[in-house]
Amino acid sequence: MRHTPIHGRLAGALAVLLVVALIAGISLVFAGCGSSTPLATTRLGKVQGVVAGNGVDSFKGIPYASPPVGDLRFMPPQPAPPWNGTFMALKYGKAAPQPKDALTGVLPSQQSEDCLNLNIWTPAVDTAKRPVMVWIHGGGFTNGSGSDPIYDGANLSKRENVAVVTINYRLGPLGFLYLAGIGGSSYAQSGNLGLLDQVAAIKWVKDNISAFGGDPSNITVFGESAGSISVCSLLGMPSAKGLFKRAIAESGAANLMHSTQNAQTITTKFMQQAGVSDIAGLRALSTGQMVAAETAMSQLKTSYELLFGPVIDGAAIPQPPLQAVEAGSASDVDLLIGTNLDEMRLWTLAVPQLARFPLAVVSPYIPMVQLAISLTALATPEAVAASYSSRRPGASPGDVSLAVMTDVMFRVPAIRVAEKQSAKQKTWMYLFEWPSPTVKSLGACHAIELPFVFGNLHAARVSRLIGQNPPQALSDTMQDAWGAFARTGDPNGNGVPNWQPYNAQTRATMILNTTSKQENDPFAADTAVWNGVPFDGVKPSLQ
Repeated sequence: MRHTPIHGRLAGALAVLLVVALIAGISLVFAGCGSSTPLATTRLGKVQGVVAGNGVDSFKGIPYASPPVGDLRFMPPQPAPPWNGTFMALKYGKAAPQPKDALTGVLPSQQSEDCLNLNIWTPAVDTAKRPVMVWIHGGGFTNGSGSDPIYDGANLSKRENVAVVTINYRLGPLGFLYLAGIGGSSYAQSGNLGLLDQVAAIKWVKDNISAFGGDPSNITVFGESAGSISVCSLLGMPSAKGLFKRAIAESGAANLMHSTQNAQTITTKFMQQAGVSDIAGLRALSTGQMVAAETAMSQLKTSYELLFGPVIDGAAIPQPPLQAVEAGSASDVDLLIGTNLDEMRLWTLAVPQLARFPLAVVSPYIPMVQLAISLTALATPEAVAASYSSRRPGASPGDVSLAVMTDVMFRVPAIRVAEKQSAKQKTWMYLFEWPSPTVKSLGACHAIELPFVFGNLHAARVSRLIGQNPPQALSDTMQDAWGAFARTGDPNGNGVPNWQPYNAQTRATMILNTTSKQENDPFAADTAVWNGVPFDGVKPSLQ
């Protein structure tokens, strides 16, 4: 048959169509969900997302509660209203109002009191019922957001075949200002609004995650620093009972709790700083005025503890969370908990004196450390420092101070939670020891494990701490352990070194480093210094 121009054009058009179809087919394979515009149907309405760069479906900025503004300021979260049409979940929602982070200098560009939103990454919008991992960000209950690039859930979702959720919650005085003393029973839970926001977010996930390919009966809450303190608080909160099956607590325990007396003192000082005398005055303050008063108050504070945070209020938190855990409040929750070897070294960036001065000089400025020392058999900073020094030949006085502070603020409080929970349900302990190659004085400091957990080793800003070539294998191990735990309650499998559950006898602990391995009772002699100190938020207490 003779090849005519028409036939040639037709053949060319068909070739183009074939190429387009082939490209589309490849795109569908890599998109995972089979669509560049994934759509999920929640109880509140339809939600449209996008396909992330690695092929998982991403939904951002979904409201999980009504905006806590106007009459809802200082009130527990209320259900989000349904929406008409399709909610376009294409970009992050606004972060909670907050001052600039004193350590990182980071300040989210988009902030609003209308901040109760969440983000979801899932391999596919289908009926697969994948494990769900709900992330609670840190930041001392005054900073942070679920939109931080380190917390992007795409890589963790892809590697572990899980649905990853990050949330925002109210921070600072908007989330933790205790007003029952001046407002009565209507404000009984006001000191824990940020935690109640977290509960509302988890409830929303439980009610809606099946629309995103997740399993509402297999939810793991995980968090770091203030997010980890939140996780430990949730273990003891009646309103959180039954909402999640597993919990991962990274570098935060149940020790940094405010009493109502302490919380009331903070409230009084905040109101003085803001120039108001009653709740009506507080309600009349603009968002900017609230943040300005918080900033001024934080600059007046001299100790390195929490200004705002969970309050043992007898309502949202009926009793100290550690005591609740001991009584069985979370007896059906698997727990993975741990800390980093050199937690307190991060704060030397803001307070260089911490790395230079002896414990006797530093501890008076950190009341919790001073109180904890007074509860030990050694009783004095000098005696505790001498004990730690005897096991650290060549360590400087500053090195010893930092080791003691790390144990008081992080490591031993985490051990207390593990001791109590392991008597009720399977518990796993880790110690992250990989040190910063770029700022060697920081060692394995607070928060250094975060990019490894999320598989975001090249996220914005992280190279300053972990360098240009961090060990991918360590990230793989941590993601696989966290993912296995979320699936089954056991972090073993898929190349993770043999890891035994924690108990008060063997104290099995996974040492996470370029070569990870289990050790029983690491730093046992240091831990023994604190025998008899509860670290339950009551002894020692925040002052």
